[in-house]
Amino acid sequence: MKKSLFPHLALMAVLMVFVSACSKKSEYTNVIPANATVVASINMKSLADKAGLNDKENKEAKQKLIDALKDGMNAATFQQVEMILKDSQKSGIDISAPIYIFNSESFPYSSAVAKVINEDDLHTALETLEKEKICQPINSGDGYQFTQMGNQVFIAYTPSTLMLISYKGATQLEKIKQGLPALLKQTNENSIVSTSAFKKMQKANGDIDILFTPGSLMGAYSNQFNFGMPQTFDMKSCQVLANISFEKGKISMKYNFVTESPELQAMLDKQMKASRPIENTYLKNFPKSTLMLISGGVNGEEVYNLLSENEEFQKNFSIAKANEVKELFGTFQKDITLGLINVTMNNAPTFLLYANVKSATPIQMLYEKKNELGLKRGEDILKLGENEYVYKSRMMNIFFGVHGNNLYATNDEMQYKNIDKTVDPSAKDTEYAAGIKGKNCALVLNMEAVLALPVVKMMGEYGGAQYATAIALADKVSYMEIVSENNAEMVIQLKDKNVNALKQIVNFIKEFAGI
Repeated sequence: MKKSLFPHLALMAVLMVFVSACSKKSEYTNVIPANATVVASINMKSLADKAGLNDKENKEAKQKLIDALKDGMNAATFQQVEMILKDSQKSGIDISAPIYIFNSESFPYSSAVAKVINEDDLHTALETLEKEKICQPINSGDGYQFTQMGNQVFIAYTPSTLMLISYKGATQLEKIKQGLPALLKQTNENSIVSTSAFKKMQKANGDIDILFTPGSLMGAYSNQFNFGMPQTFDMKSCQVLANISFEKGKISMKYNFVTESPELQAMLDKQMKASRPIENTYLKNFPKSTLMLISGGVNGEEVYNLLSENEEFQKNFSIAKANEVKELFGTFQKDITLGLINVTMNNAPTFLLYANVKSATPIQMLYEKKNELGLKRGEDILKLGENEYVYKSRMMNIFFGVHGNNLYATNDEMQYKNIDKTVDPSAKDTEYAAGIKGKNCALVLNMEAVLALPVVKMMGEYGGAQYATAIALADKVSYMEIVSENNAEMVIQLKDKNVNALKQIVNFIKEFAGI
């Protein structure tokens, strides 16, 4: 009788859980090349605890899984799987520490590595998969044992290390077999373990830690991001370290640059001088229901100094033009805040912008030089009053000007008529207001306001089950914010602040799946 596919898929899922482990102090991490472009460390034990998988309330769900696996499985196989489900250490894998997933220039295949604590138990587990025809018979390679799962995953192991390597086709498979012995023979000194960036990653202690090299991932496009740097500067000397943590009521991702290049560090320090702490000057002018708000503190003179070091700027602007740009940038000081106020099906999204300026020079210059802007037929800039203007086109009108030290711009006439007036309730009354004050820049997406939009409600009502599910999940989120100071952090703030965010996600999945 043809066996059900479900037990096979379930066994594969069980295997992947078993591979979720590796001790940061163990030699198995030596297989990760020093030139790895992406390395992710996943602490499955922490994730399992935070998801509540070991809680009493989930015992029933676990038993349902065991009962489902029993169907279509012979008694010996089921006994082995049940034993591993009840004691994951019987898989032969150390599940007390995270799995590492990596990719590198010298070994360009997505790979996962885990710590083996009992080779015999691992061998038995793989033999169980072989009996279920999920993987091929185990063979011997150059210093390792191996098997294959379908034509996509190569599984290799030694007494201390287990590797899962993704591949496509016979050619890649042969290259993996040829390159793998060298990886398994790497020592601490010639692997990523000896690098300062990896050591910082090990100390991050997130539920998921990620170390990657932007320059390698962007390839030829990396040169376009060498803002203010010499053309000879190599973006590959910079790495980004991110760590994701699931906490009560929120998901947090912190990230920062890691570099040993004095040149890059000096550049980062200059960029910091171009910003100021946000003072929340304009939050009182934005409604509490603002959909998205972007705010930053600016030091205009330092922004220009940074820009002037860019070689493209030096080539394209004469001294006279450069002086105009310097005067323009120097006008901006302190807060600049942009808000997306409303979105409808019929009109362009409504926006509102405020910026602290020393004078009305920016808008005066824009009006005086409107003939140099290449305006098309039907476009014009008209003067409405002292330091008040409107850009008119067939699509929209944008009102802009300067009142006192406040520059403003909006495409909504009602907003224009109420410029500088305090709104009640305003964005300063929101929960996120205190969190962005003092940061250098911030972006906030107000999920509660987004879901209250008529267009979103209509999508949820008539868009089908997929939209309804997505909106139901989004409805658990209060807001999302990205803030930057010395380092950057993205936070997804949930409405329920008492339960761990990961457990809330798991509970949602259980409810959706009817478990």
